[in-house]
Amino acid sequence: MALALEIVMYGAPEGTWCNFFSGQRRSSFELIPPNMSTEDTSLRIIVFGTSGPHQYLLTESILQRDIFNVDGTTLTTKTSGQLFRRNVTLVNTPNLNSPDISHNMCQKELRKAVCFSCPGPHSVIITLDLLDVPSDACQIFKPVVQHFGEAILNHTMVVLYHKKEGDCQSLVDSVRKNKDFGELLEMCGQRYLVFSGNTTRKDNSATEELFNMIDQIVKEHGIYSNQEFQDADKRIKKEERFIKKEREKEVRKALEAIKKTHSGEDLTREVKRYEEQIQSQNRERAEVRVADKLGFALRLVDYAVAIGKGAFVGSLLGSAMGIVGTVVGATVGAALGGVYGGAAREAWQYITNVFTYVHRETT
Repeated sequence: MALALEIVMYGAPEGTWCNFFSGQRRSSFELIPPNMSTEDTSLRIIVFGTSGPHQYLLTESILQRDIFNVDGTTLTTKTSGQLFRRNVTLVNTPNLNSPDISHNMCQKELRKAVCFSCPGPHSVIITLDLLDVPSDACQIFKPVVQHFGEAILNHTMVVLYHKKEGDCQSLVDSVRKNKDFGELLEMCGQRYLVFSGNTTRKDNSATEELFNMIDQIVKEHGIYSNQEFQDADKRIKKEERFIKKEREKEVRKALEAIKKTHSGEDLTREVKRYEEQIQSQNRERAEVRVADKLGFALRLVDYAVAIGKGAFVGSLLGSAMGIVGTVVGATVGAALGGVYGGAAREAWQYITNVFTYVHRETT
């Protein structure tokens, strides 16, 4: 089967915050929001964190259950549940400030987050530790804006998470006076919420407020999407069809077994439950497959770029020896570029020195 490689460049449009980022400077009641139809009350939320376990604890607080082995969580995860008669999906990404996350790994995990939140998230949350807000939160969030585009800020809100009991207003007031935090809030349209993990496990009022804020975002801006989400969603739906076909025999046998043990309304209910389960499984498997393919495509693109840079450097070096030297230099440079890739900067420095030397010797 041939591998079709599509290369699409995504970037944030020119704008105020892109210039800034350049470095230059269980509830006791049921709730259906009035601005959401009963047919589509699901929520898809991408959760980012700057350090520590707070984004994972936030997800557990919202879904009211233990989920993560926080110390061992480094990759993008998708967790779903039901709250206020709504299906809620939270996609947690690796902590943005982790020293263990390379640039390439970060890009791969962001693409995985795209697949897990298709056809697009209703909101994006950046989680900060109320007791330790980083002074460079804007810079830490920079890769997210660069990857998704500046419009993602219209869907972004800040959650100050803590496990401290009692009134934390004085802490919040102190954080609000922080200039860097103020800039982050301005970027996110002044949308922020304080979440207490211990309190939320007993009282869902903070989660209710969170959902209401997200509903307001959706009312104003719709769900977030761009060409990357649209392309990924098409790929996922196509992959779903393949998976459905692959599982036809398995599903047929399971339905036959259900028919032997159930009848009447019970049979109808069990068949519906099983079909919904299979549909959900197929979707999740398709998302994982597409995410893996996109990660592989990214590695191929990086490899191709490395080869191209190496060939160019080699040909320039070889030009000092004539046409034959150019060809040989390009070939050797391509091989070295493919092997070393990241050493391109050193190669460019070397070529600069070589041309300085050649120019000096010929004048």
